[in-house]
Amino acid sequence: MDQIEATETLARHGEQIKTLFERMGNLEKLTDSVNKLAISLERLTAKQTATEKQVEHLASDVEGIKEKPAKRWELVVGAVISALVGAGIALLIK
Repeated sequence: MDQIEATETLARHGEQIKTLFERMGNLEKLTDSVNKLAISLERLTAKQTATEKQVEHLASDVEGIKEKPAKRWELVVGAVISALVGAGIALLIK
C-alpha cells in the first residue's frame, strides 16, 4: 500500500465516519421524539382515566336524577289509590 492508497483509504474512512455521525445525530433526534411521544401518551392515558371516572360519576348522578320522578310518581299513585280505597270504604260504611 503506497501513500496515495493510504490517503484515499483515510479519506473514505473520514467520509464514512462523517456519515455515521450524521446518522447517529438523526437517531438521537428520533429517540428524543419517541421519548416525547411516550410522555405525551402517558399523560393522555392519565387524563383519559380521570375522564372515565368523571363520566362514571356523572352517569350515576344521572341515574339518581332519573329515579326521582319515578319515586314521586309512585308516591302520587300511592296517594291516589289510598284516597280511592278510603272513599270506597267511606261509601260502604254509609
